[in-house]
Amino acid sequence: MAVQFIDLVKEEELDLGHSKKVLFGTDHFHTWIHGDWPGTKGPMHKHTADQFFYCVQGECTFHFPDGSKQAVGPGKMMIIPKEHLYQLDNTGTEYMILLGARAEAAAKPRFSPKDELVGDNNYVFEHPDKVKVPPKHRPVDP
Repeated sequence: MAVQFIDLVKEEELDLGHSKKVLFGTDHFHTWIHGDWPGTKGPMHKHTADQFFYCVQGECTFHFPDGSKQAVGPGKMMIIPKEHLYQLDNTGTEYMILLGARAEAAAKPRFSPKDELVGDNNYVFEHPDKVKVPPKHRPVDP
């Protein structure tokens, strides 16, 4: 594979409901860009491998099961050990871009606090009044 150079700030915004785009992956590692509009929240979940997030743009608040939370902005990094539960929440005022990397293949599932599989994040569709999506990115009614 050739060396890749990626300008994360110039990547296109991701489609609603698809907040992750894998940039590189192997059977034991992957890195991705995570993008969400203000007001978007993910589910409380965990992974089976260590990972990190680096905030490129916007603000992300990480929520934890004990009720604690930590906001991170551009230039800040969050290291999350395997099996540690967390929830992502775009608490900023702009499109949020995180760079993530995890020590496992991209196809590995995520798990809920009860160790059940966690599927797609439909928050943006279930709570359209809470997510600030510009008109050009809103879904078109059939």
